[in-house]
Amino acid sequence: MTALTEFKNGKTGLRYVILEMLTGLRAAFLRFPVPSLFLAAASIQAALLIADVHLFRFVAESEASEVFVVGLVAGALAALAAALFGEARGLSAVARIAVGLAAGFFAAALVSFPETFLSIEWALVGALIGLVLVAPFIGRGTSGSFWMFSAHAAFAALLGLLTLLLFAGGISAIMASLTVLFGFEVPDDLYAYVWAFTGLFAAPVFAMGQFPDRFDEQPNQVMTGFMDRGMRALGDFIAAPLLIVYALILHFYALKIVVTGEVPEGQIGWLVLVYGLCIFGALLVINPFFDQARTPTRFFLRVWPFFLPVPLVLLFYALGVRISTYGVTPERYLLGLFGLITALILVIQLVPRLRGDIRVIAGVPVAALILGGFGPQGAVGVSIQSQSARFLSIVENPPVEGPRHDEALAALQFLNGQRALDRVAPEGTDTSYKDGEGYRATASAWGLDPLQPSKGPRGFSFASGSDPAVFAVTGFDVIAQNVMLAVGADAAVSITLPAGSKLDFTLEPDAIVIGTGEEKTRFPVSASDIEQMARESAANEPVRLPLQSAGRQILFLPSYIYADIDESSRLQNLQGTVLLRAQDW
Repeated sequence: MTALTEFKNGKTGLRYVILEMLTGLRAAFLRFPVPSLFLAAASIQAALLIADVHLFRFVAESEASEVFVVGLVAGALAALAAALFGEARGLSAVARIAVGLAAGFFAAALVSFPETFLSIEWALVGALIGLVLVAPFIGRGTSGSFWMFSAHAAFAALLGLLTLLLFAGGISAIMASLTVLFGFEVPDDLYAYVWAFTGLFAAPVFAMGQFPDRFDEQPNQVMTGFMDRGMRALGDFIAAPLLIVYALILHFYALKIVVTGEVPEGQIGWLVLVYGLCIFGALLVINPFFDQARTPTRFFLRVWPFFLPVPLVLLFYALGVRISTYGVTPERYLLGLFGLITALILVIQLVPRLRGDIRVIAGVPVAALILGGFGPQGAVGVSIQSQSARFLSIVENPPVEGPRHDEALAALQFLNGQRALDRVAPEGTDTSYKDGEGYRATASAWGLDPLQPSKGPRGFSFASGSDPAVFAVTGFDVIAQNVMLAVGADAAVSITLPAGSKLDFTLEPDAIVIGTGEEKTRFPVSASDIEQMARESAANEPVRLPLQSAGRQILFLPSYIYADIDESSRLQNLQGTVLLRAQDW
């Protein structure tokens, strides 16, 4: 009856739908003015980039204009979290705007200037997304109300995604139809404008308009009833058994270490990370259904804190081994931070009032990730300090040869990537970052060979530079481009010469083999050849690989090489252009 009445009143017409959408957007603007302004700025900045207008070329940061878009989105997330925090505490509109502006500009600055603030952009953006959910429940609320708000927010995000796909996708389909059916030329940039505006402004604002304005709503019987069977199945037959088996595997591995004395491999940290995230994720998702849990899930809920201490010991042991050998990196810092977060959550379980509180399980990682995402105390800041100390401890204690030379270069490459060469460069050294000049100058100043190929546990790789390369070529009259070879490839790479001859290229660890019919010519590639090409690439010189065999000559111009490192370098992948002499074939 209601639907019929609405139809008679015209409430199902396009005009009513548009008015309702505009009303919803207006309500979102009024409720969240500061986040809306940041999103509008992000969409404008994206539009300027599409139009190739760069307003911030004066900023020293690399790719500053592109990073500003992400920074403005981060500002919108921080402002939204501040607005929800203020709403939950009944702050005035003026106070919410002031707090939102302060939080938004602070977050935007951290993400937009990562080199200045030693920030990890993805970590901060991820933490800010979590903060949007946690902010209204800092010091208030219950696990049930937090879960209910998070469920509503997830649904709002889904609606925003659907808005993006339907609105931007629909307009794109219309424009594509005009091109295909009527021959109208639609500029490619117009598609980009539509998706940028919708993705950075219209869809997020629409999603914000769907956020609940109550922070005390509890999961009711109707809400949980239709999900009860699925959640119980998820807990009883998937989450609880798998997590228990995973725990047993990690405990048996710890026992193996005790018995054999074997040092854990580097991957153990990531295995423990995944395990911890799965446990916390399961606790967050099935929280409202604890009362209806059956035997497997009830067992898991009682004993999960006892699953984590041994994996944490494994994590800290493996991490200590890696850091003592190779120093701190952002990845190792974040792994260690996860271990500390997990240990803190376990300690909090000893407090009866906070035991099992999912606000704590969600809030502690958010706070830690924000603090670890920027500044001298953060992942990048601590890593720079560690790698600087590691580099100086090597170069100030000669001789620097063999593995110590490689370790020094690895530390210097990290500092170069973080634009922190000035921390280790001798006074008067040119530390400019253009074309790697500062890296080479600093390495040379300490007596290192900056052109040595960059080595790792398995191999090294290098690609030819993007700068123009000019050199003389004589004696060759055939060019074969885009020749991509790999050791163990299923089939040879075949080309047909202008005269009609067919050549088959294959790659061996130490040679390029060219076959013509039943005859095969093997062109050996020595380890010194590979290292010489790596030196030329590092020096921004043209990279060439001249080869001879059985009176035949070829010149390989590589665009990419990957070689395994054992006692000598062994080719695995080789891509580039081949110059040939037709008379040889």
